[in-house]
Amino acid sequence: MSVPGLRENVSCSGLNDTVHFKRLVYPTAYILIFVLGLVGHSLSICVFFSQWRTQKSFTPVTLLMVNLLASDLMLVCSLPLRITYYMMNSQWLFGHVACRLILYVFYLNMYSSVYFLVALNILRYLALARPYLYIRIQTHYVTGIVCGLIWVLMGLACCPLLFTKKKLQDEGSSRCLELVTDSVDQLLLINNVTFPVGFVVPLVVIIFCSVFVAKNLLRPSPALGKTRPCRKKACALVIISLGIFLVCFLPYHVVRTIFLSAEKHVKMNGYGDSCDFILVVRKAAVVAHCLCTANSCLDPILFFFVGENSRTFFAKLAGGRKSSACAK
Repeated sequence: MSVPGLRENVSCSGLNDTVHFKRLVYPTAYILIFVLGLVGHSLSICVFFSQWRTQKSFTPVTLLMVNLLASDLMLVCSLPLRITYYMMNSQWLFGHVACRLILYVFYLNMYSSVYFLVALNILRYLALARPYLYIRIQTHYVTGIVCGLIWVLMGLACCPLLFTKKKLQDEGSSRCLELVTDSVDQLLLINNVTFPVGFVVPLVVIIFCSVFVAKNLLRPSPALGKTRPCRKKACALVIISLGIFLVCFLPYHVVRTIFLSAEKHVKMNGYGDSCDFILVVRKAAVVAHCLCTANSCLDPILFFFVGENSRTFFAKLAGGRKSSACAK
């Protein structure tokens, strides 16, 4: 289900431009995402470690963010392999197992991140709409069970990527991260399942929670001074979650669907008069893939604005003190 690009076909002029575009954009984007992700998540680890050292426990929100952090770190740590591949003129040096593993890590990160964001939004919704249920969740291991279920379900759903047979040999060199023509039909079928389940349904849930939270935030509060930190965190969660979905996940899923449909057309009918359209779609797929990967370096922004003790931690580093009145 990878969308970086299909094996080149000499029947369409301009394919070399697409190849050069891919080999220029991917390393540049991956290096930037790797650096930002490493810095952002290192700071997040310091915040989480500080909270654990003082409290010896995590709140439900923090526990979800720790799992989101672990998911992001897996993807960030796999980026050097992708960078090396494209900087080595699309020659894969790390073997079949590593090739399958980084594909698995990409999709595991994407869909686990989607559902961790959904869980965070549902949790914030319950805090505002069902406060007694929210308190009961905090006193049980519900959040831990939810995190475990997300990992298990997403891990199993992505497992076929570990066992797919890919042709890694191309003109005497090892290849990876390329779409094989023979797999287009299968990948399009998989996409038709993952698009609604992995994107549309989570987006609908987040929009529903966001509308309710926004409506609640716009309602005058008699104790606004005491609840202002909570309201700010809820507002930040709405804006950042929707931003990540619209910037990272929406373009990827839409472009991936168009890309696979276009490649199926090429497989069945050849390029014909669609050559220019196919080239544009392939370049769009490269950009969309980079935007989707960027979710791993945007999540630390969520940690900072929504995390229970993040801003207090950075305020102390700056020599000040900042308390939060938001219920844990």
